[in-house]
Amino acid sequence: MANKKNNNKTKEYDLIILGTGPAGLSAAIYAARYKLKTLVIGKEIGGHALETLSIENYPGFKEISGPDLSEKFKEQVKALGVDILDEEVKEAKKIGREFEIKTENAVYKSKTLILALGSKRRKLNVKGEAEFARKGVVYCVTCDAPLFKDKDIAIIGGGDSAVESALFMLKYANKVYVVDVEKQSRAKPYWLDKLLEEGETEEGEKRVELINNHKVNEIKGNKLVSSIEIENIDTKKKREFKVQGVIVEIGMEPLTELAKKLGVKLDEKGFIMTNNEMKTNMPGIFAAGDCTVKPLRQIVTAVSDGAIAAYSAYEYLKQK
Repeated sequence: MANKKNNNKTKEYDLIILGTGPAGLSAAIYAARYKLKTLVIGKEIGGHALETLSIENYPGFKEISGPDLSEKFKEQVKALGVDILDEEVKEAKKIGREFEIKTENAVYKSKTLILALGSKRRKLNVKGEAEFARKGVVYCVTCDAPLFKDKDIAIIGGGDSAVESALFMLKYANKVYVVDVEKQSRAKPYWLDKLLEEGETEEGEKRVELINNHKVNEIKGNKLVSSIEIENIDTKKKREFKVQGVIVEIGMEPLTELAKKLGVKLDEKGFIMTNNEMKTNMPGIFAAGDCTVKPLRQIVTAVSDGAIAAYSAYEYLKQK
């Protein structure tokens, strides 16, 4: 019954974009300008941008929230007449020269695909992490910061995201520990200097402690998180301190299972490999944004990827 229902609803497009983050929406804007019949499919329009309360490095805005910027992207895409479908893709496959995309309710076909699949937050995989998930262990600082008002917390990670999260948590938490496996922080000096400056009160009290060269052994507690055990990587000396929250900021994992099933080439970490035209190894399939191999994953780079991918799809179709 379900298959018959899907077949009756089959629609054909020049281009289907999988993903509704900045890369996917940017690709949709450019595809519309190239007069391509385009469908964008994905959950949560805006992607990880929705988790960012303040964006200060996107051209044209001195400061804007992630949700507000995402809404502007969405409004522009819809104004151009592009179809946006808020559904999860169940299956994607190549049939002859076309691509077939199945959702829960319908089947769609296209001549080209742009994979803007995004990524998910990487987990620690240590004892206590799963047990205390949503009970003190969180992965989205902007979503959950108010939970830790006047509490001591640990942020795990040493990149820009971890340091920015620590800076943001100073608005809520009493004390912030930043635990990093590396001997030196990988965060940009600007963010690190700002964190250390704002983490010290006028009375000289230090509300931020940077703990480098340590790994997390265990997150402990009863019904809620109450402490964390860490270990010095060189000396193996263990240390435990009381915290009521653990925020994990150790990077992202690409959501590229669909790409793998389509035969798209991935690197050893699972990110999609493209050339500078956002072409994959599979003819007619392009990729953009956080799911691709790249040195910098930011909204501005995702938007650039999306524009290039749409242009490449247009050029590919011109040759058919």
